[in-house]
Amino acid sequence: MFRRQQKKDDSPPSIFDHVRAHIPPAGPGLAEGGETLPDEADHGGVRWAPGARDGVLTHHWGGGADPGELERLSAALMAAAAGESGPEAVADAAAELSVVALVDDLLSRVVSADVDAERVYDLAYTLATTERRREPVKLGIALLGLFDAAHHRDELLVLGRHDEFTLFAMVALGNGDAGVEDVLWPLARQVEGWGRIHLVERLAGSEDPRLREWILREGFRNDVMNEYLAGIAAETGDLAGALAGEPDDELLYAAGDILAALADRSGPMEGMPGYADGERAAGLFLGHMATRANDLRHFLAVHDLRAYAEGAWPDLAARCTEILDRPLWTGLAGQGLRAGDEKEFGLAARACRILEVPALEAHLDRLRTRDPFDATGWWYAAEEAGRRGRIDTVADLAAELLPLDRIAAGPADEAGGGPEFRPHACLDHLLQALGERPGTGAPLVSAALASPVVRNRNMAVRTLHAWGEAAWPAGMRDEAAAALAREPDDGVRGRLQALLDGRPID
Repeated sequence: MFRRQQKKDDSPPSIFDHVRAHIPPAGPGLAEGGETLPDEADHGGVRWAPGARDGVLTHHWGGGADPGELERLSAALMAAAAGESGPEAVADAAAELSVVALVDDLLSRVVSADVDAERVYDLAYTLATTERRREPVKLGIALLGLFDAAHHRDELLVLGRHDEFTLFAMVALGNGDAGVEDVLWPLARQVEGWGRIHLVERLAGSEDPRLREWILREGFRNDVMNEYLAGIAAETGDLAGALAGEPDDELLYAAGDILAALADRSGPMEGMPGYADGERAAGLFLGHMATRANDLRHFLAVHDLRAYAEGAWPDLAARCTEILDRPLWTGLAGQGLRAGDEKEFGLAARACRILEVPALEAHLDRLRTRDPFDATGWWYAAEEAGRRGRIDTVADLAAELLPLDRIAAGPADEAGGGPEFRPHACLDHLLQALGERPGTGAPLVSAALASPVVRNRNMAVRTLHAWGEAAWPAGMRDEAAAALAREPDDGVRGRLQALLDGRPID
């Protein structure tokens, strides 16, 4: 057994301690505040959802490690492994890098080098369990993956509960653990974002029929995009074969969600063209829908499937239309608008848009009485109001419900992620709608010009440009000039200057 260094009691809170403190007694995810890591302030205005930056890199980036960054981190690591420096030097070297882009090359160098294994283990454990910065923690987890997972399985399972570290914990847990599926499957049930995506991709090759069925029925669902795992679920769980029998209601819901995700031509993965049994599975699903479609989830799945079938399978598209034209959907959509459950209301809101069922009053009432900072609710309200010529009603309510004084805290370089920026996200959706109604919602535009969120300020400039200066309220030119004088972002500053000069903006 290797020696393990422990965090000093008087040191700053570590990420490991933070995650461990936010693991709920039961259920997936983390307790409130758990997603926000101790180093969040170190990242300035750039905020990614947990695990998103690494997830995008691993799925959509074909580049290699930066040679200079690899050399610097490798040198720091080798010096520490030789006893010439401590873990702080390695942590400092890793802190500003993207470890996921370097880790494979770095581990190869460690494996091929003549280094003291115990020193490397101590370094790895220290980084993983005592660092407060995410990239050094990832490096520590990756280095732990060179050793038998039995020595640190509990620590890896703690860190793996946070989507930022699940990928690294998953790889490290696979070293020396013959029953790795028995470890990774429960972890997959406990994460819901990028961690779920990485784990299901890893588990997709399982021969365990229970695990394969879980992926088909539930495991593909995640908080990023179902499109990432829909193809895996269809193949791993033999969707077409399952639909050839008598699927229960839950399996039909899953099938609808999988087929809808595969049918999304704008999704991040290959989608339906990559699923050899796609047409067969879609036909079998519609066969069940012919007699069992009675829920808005069915309606929406068939609607999404038709959008794909119209260009690929005309016969199936006609069958979709027959199901969608049934009169029961309008009544179900109206009922759903009165639902207290957020998910049911969301399904109804989407169905109402498709069916052109009036829903504006329901959206406005929900914003008034439930959650005035629901960005999706404002988007639906603004979209519906725009189609009905009532955007002024939505703008007036927004000026009443949103904390415009707090939004207008002064310009900064914030990206607008996190719960404290929920009102700012609402403003984004509203500004997109205001561009088509010159002069409407001027208080919202004024607040956006002074927002710390860069996107808000850009949207305000674009809204004023769409209006044309002739439609600006009195004093708006002075507000724009004052915004230009204090603007810290080069891009926004250039657009403000172009706006005031009467030039096109990019």
